[in-house]
Formats: sequence, structure tokens, C-alpha cells
Amino acid sequence: MRDEVARVLASLFVMSEKTKTISLDEIGEVLGVIAITTDEIDALLAALEARGRRVTAPSGGGGESRLKVVLATARELRAQLSRPPKPAEIAERASLTEQEVRHALALAKVIAKG
Repeated sequence: MRDEVARVLASLFVMSEKTKTISLDEIGEVLGVIAITTDEIDALLAALEARGRRVTAPSGGGGESRLKVVLATARELRAQLSRPPKPAEIAERASLTEQEVRHALALAKVIAKG
């Protein structure tokens, strides 16, 4: 794990020490503008869960609708690029911010594990 992502992980562990729960919004806030890949998001979520943290998705707020757009856009780009697209590429094509894309990708991981 890159040092930058490891520092984010350490901050998330501290933030969630009492409740053992961390929301996707909190993860997004700590990530800020750090460029992160989908594999790094997966590793971050897996590390949180391995240490007994529960990752929660916010209800409402358009997360599910953005998720649909992000996944459809990612599929289109993957076909065109012949490789997994980067969050910045998805964001540009879908007219979203990178943070919205990272949030949607993290939501997808939480849904898949649920």
C-alpha cells in the first residue's frame, strides 16, 4: 500500500476507534483529492473490515444513481481503453468529480460485500 493511502488508513482507524463504524462519506473526506485506484479502494475497505470496522453507506443523497452512472461509464471506458479506467477518466466522461467517482466505487464494494 502506498504511503499516502496507508496514512489515510491510519486516520480512518483513529476516527472509528470508539464506534468501530466508518461511513463512505468520512472515507471520502479523509481521502480528499488523493488520487486512488479502484484496487486501492478495495484494499482500504478490506483493511478496515479486517480490523473490525463496519463501513456504512449513506442513505439517500443520490449515491445509488451516481453508482449506476459510474459503473456504466466504467464499462464503456474499459471497452474503449482495453484496461480498467482510472477514476479521473470516469469522472471526466461522466461529468462528476473524482471524489464522487471514488465514493460510488466504494459504495459498489460495500454493496458487493453486503
